[in-house]
Amino acid sequence: MNAQDWNLQDRDELWGLAGEYVLGVLTAEETAAIERLMTTNDELRTAVHYWEERLLGMVALASPVTPSPDLWSQIERRLPAPVQTAVSPPRRSPFWETLAFWRFTTAIGAAASVLLAVTTFSKPTQQAPTYVVVLQSPADKSAGWVVQGDRAGELQVIPVAKPAVDPDRALQLWTKPVQAKKPTSLGLLPSDRPVQIPADRLPGLEAGQLFEITLEPSTGSPLDRPTGKILFIGRIATVQ
Repeated sequence: MNAQDWNLQDRDELWGLAGEYVLGVLTAEETAAIERLMTTNDELRTAVHYWEERLLGMVALASPVTPSPDLWSQIERRLPAPVQTAVSPPRRSPFWETLAFWRFTTAIGAAASVLLAVTTFSKPTQQAPTYVVVLQSPADKSAGWVVQGDRAGELQVIPVAKPAVDPDRALQLWTKPVQAKKPTSLGLLPSDRPVQIPADRLPGLEAGQLFEITLEPSTGSPLDRPTGKILFIGRIATVQ
């Protein structure tokens, strides 16, 4: 879609374009158009700032990855060479066409993927979540769920991996504050759709609080603690 075809009166399209701008997936022409529009469109500017805050919050949760030297050489060969003329200064490549950008995105790739999953399942709200955690598999560190909490203490739990679960088994979500002596069950989870958990079902919400998803009998754990295998786990962090 060309910039002249954008319908910025459509709020969903505007917020979607802002997210694509922050992720760096627009063309150079589209990116320049977004930057021009931000000078006069308050909502577009707000949307861009919103996605920047969410992306940076996800980046803080991603583990750094060290790519192989062969990858760098392949990227460098594919980068466009600067264009120089006798009357024009050297062309400065956009940030997303530089080697530094690709080194940076290698470290945040997992976080960006999770961000895309979040935007698929949830509409933008007036403010970014106060807390967020990407629950990962203890076995291979793959992302399974995103848990995000607001200032009121309400949680949104969003599936990323969507694992298949046998009919006689269920996924159960647990949380344990830093100083708590035992975990609290937050109920059974569907594997194919996001759920909201009200604040009154939580034993509070704080940075460093543990969240985990275990595989339990179809009716849930028979005890007041997990009894099955831990599928995904993580500690929630504050989003600045």
